[in-house]
Amino acid sequence: MQHSVYGYLDSPECKAVRMFAMDFSKAFDSVKHPALFKYADDSNIVIPVWANGECRTDLVDLFLTWTKDNGMVCNSSKCKELVFRKKGCNQNIELVNNIPQCTVLPILGITFQSNGKYSEHVRSKLTKANKCLYILRSLRKEGICQEELDHLFKSIVLPNFTYGLSVFGASDSDLTNIQNFLERCFKRKYISNIVNIRKLLEEADKKIYRTRLDQPEYPLSKILPKKKDQKYNLRKRNVIYPRVHSERFKNTFVNRLVFKYSDI
Repeated sequence: MQHSVYGYLDSPECKAVRMFAMDFSKAFDSVKHPALFKYADDSNIVIPVWANGECRTDLVDLFLTWTKDNGMVCNSSKCKELVFRKKGCNQNIELVNNIPQCTVLPILGITFQSNGKYSEHVRSKLTKANKCLYILRSLRKEGICQEELDHLFKSIVLPNFTYGLSVFGASDSDLTNIQNFLERCFKRKYISNIVNIRKLLEEADKKIYRTRLDQPEYPLSKILPKKKDQKYNLRKRNVIYPRVHSERFKNTFVNRLVFKYSDI
């Protein structure tokens, strides 16, 4: 989903992207819809706003009609829209089916923002991680050893940052804030070794990529970089490089695999 949104914004002809989070009263298994991304019990529709004014908001109506025809109930009170705008795009974007627009939208535990950053998500995780440090401080006063403290840090503090890391890792400035927190934890001896969040990001990215190699039907296989059939150049590029116009799109998970990691 992130790849699709940033991919549209990377196009010079696209001025904004409208993302609708549709909530349902029950889970469903399969959906055949060209602009739909399916999860457990909610779905997201991504619609680009082109410079010529074209915007297929009728897809929302078509989707609602489809759900009604298939006996599914849409919780309209929980549906929301997030509009990603390019700089300079100030046009008024009207509501669709009275679905409210918002500036932040949590999806599967990741908070998306209209400016493409993840500062709200990172701020929330830093707050939770700081609360976990209170537990470590209390146990340290009781005489817990450093080895056990390391284990607890990796069990209750670090997961705040590793979940969804391949998504919000697209914002390098937010990673810097996390790294500063981890370095402070090392200085205060909550952990005996410095944790590098960018190294964890690389490991997470490569793990997802290896999963795709082991499972050809992996959901992300369609957007992951394709292997070259033949290799002629001396740069030893194993995959096809996509055309990218912006750093924002270049830093997404799929494009990080191509541009930042030379050993995939």
